[in-house]
Amino acid sequence: MQLTKKASYGLIATFELARSPDAKPVSAGAIAERYGLPAPFVEKILHRLKQSGLIVSTQGRGGGYTLAEDPGRISVRRVLESLDESLDLVGCLGADACCELTDVCPTKPAWGMINRRFHALLDSLSLDDLRRSDEPAPDAPS
Repeated sequence: MQLTKKASYGLIATFELARSPDAKPVSAGAIAERYGLPAPFVEKILHRLKQSGLIVSTQGRGGGYTLAEDPGRISVRRVLESLDESLDLVGCLGADACCELTDVCPTKPAWGMINRRFHALLDSLSLDDLRRSDEPAPDAPS
């Protein structure tokens, strides 16, 4: 599995919203500029995240996007699935099983177990976890 640019940029955008001081609105243009991303694509992604209910928008001067709820309650998996990303590691685990060996594959149970653990990991990581991992560690005592 490899995440699409839409998924990667969506995670970047929600990360930026999570780390916004005092949850101030952040514009699509500001996110795009900070990371050198195409602004129309970022806007499209943010619109999709708004449709899914993960973020809200504020119009007018000082407007932009904010998270709809606390970043500790929004999992990485939820962000990715809101962007219609497939999170299955191999095709035979998804709804559109495309492999001719699906019914007889000896490794399918192993992939299923790995896939479930991967999903659990994505469920366990929140935007707040990502935000905190970006903060510099406090100085260690001498």
